[in-house]
Amino acid sequence: MDQHPAYKAELDFTEILRTPHRLFGYTYLYFLAVLAVIGILYVNNLNPVGNNRVLPVILKDSSAFVREIPYQSPGVLPPVDVRAASVPTEAMLTRGREVYRANCASCHGDNGQGDGAAGLVLNPKPRNFHSAEGWTNGAKISQIYRTLQDGIVRNGMASYAYLPPSDRFALLHLIRKFNPVPPMDSEQELMELETVYQLSKGSVIAAQIPIREAERRILAEHSGDVIAVTQRYTRLEGSDDPGAVLFARVTENPERTLTALQSASSRVGTLDDFIRFVTPDPVQLGFRASVNQLDRDKWETLYQFVRRTML
Repeated sequence: MDQHPAYKAELDFTEILRTPHRLFGYTYLYFLAVLAVIGILYVNNLNPVGNNRVLPVILKDSSAFVREIPYQSPGVLPPVDVRAASVPTEAMLTRGREVYRANCASCHGDNGQGDGAAGLVLNPKPRNFHSAEGWTNGAKISQIYRTLQDGIVRNGMASYAYLPPSDRFALLHLIRKFNPVPPMDSEQELMELETVYQLSKGSVIAAQIPIREAERRILAEHSGDVIAVTQRYTRLEGSDDPGAVLFARVTENPERTLTALQSASSRVGTLDDFIRFVTPDPVQLGFRASVNQLDRDKWETLYQFVRRTML
C-alpha cells in the first residue's frame, strides 16, 4: 500500500483567487509601508493653500471707506489755462498727493498698484497705474481728465466732477507719475479738452452739506407732521370703519404710508390723483402690492379714509 501523500501536479489558480495572500505573502506589508511613506512625504510638501493653512483675510467695514460730503459754500471756481495746467509743477504734485489719498487710495492703493482695501471686492479690479496697458479711456492728460469728469460706469469708476478743475489736473499729474512711460497729448487734444469743458471760463459750484445733516434737517422739518399723522392713525386703528379695515389690510407700514401721503397731499387732491400716485410703486410708499388689485369702489373707500386721517 502506497504511504506517500498525493501531490497536485498543477497550480490551482482558483484557490489563489480565494486566498491571494498565499501568493504574495508578506509583500503586502512592504507595499503598505511604501504607500505610507509616500503619503507622509506628500502631506509634508503641500503648499499653504493645499494644506488649508492660509490665514483668512479680514476685510474692513466698507463703510469706513466712505467719506462724508463736506460742507461747501457756493462760489465760482477760477478759470484754468489748459496749456499751463498740462505742465506739472511741484506744487501741483503735492496737491495731487493730497487729493489722491483722500479720494483714490482706498481702491487704487497708496502706491497706485490697484491693491487698495476697498478694491478687493470690486470686479473688475481697480486699475494699476504703473501698467501702461489696458487703459479704458487712455492715459493722456486729456483722456484722464475726461475719466475724472465723467467716470467709467461699466468699470465701477465714479465721476469726480465735484472736484475743482485745478484739483483734477493735480490728481491726473500724480497718477501719470506712476506710469513709466506716460503718453503725451498733442496741441489739438488739449484744445479739444478746453472746447468740451470750457475750462477757461471757470465754473460755478453749488452749496452742499453732509448727507447725514441733510437727513437730520428734513426729519426735523417734518417731525411735527409725522407725529400728527401717527396720532390720527392710532386713534382710528382697530376701528370698525370700512376704510380703516381696508387700510390695515393693504398697508405694510401704515406710518410710512400716511407720512408719504401727507408730504404729497397737494398732488393727491382727487381720487384719480391718489390712484396714480400709489400704483407705480406701492411698496415704496408702505402699501402691500395687493393694493393694485382693488376695484374703483375700494379705492374710493381707501381714499376717503386717508383724507379723513390726514385732515
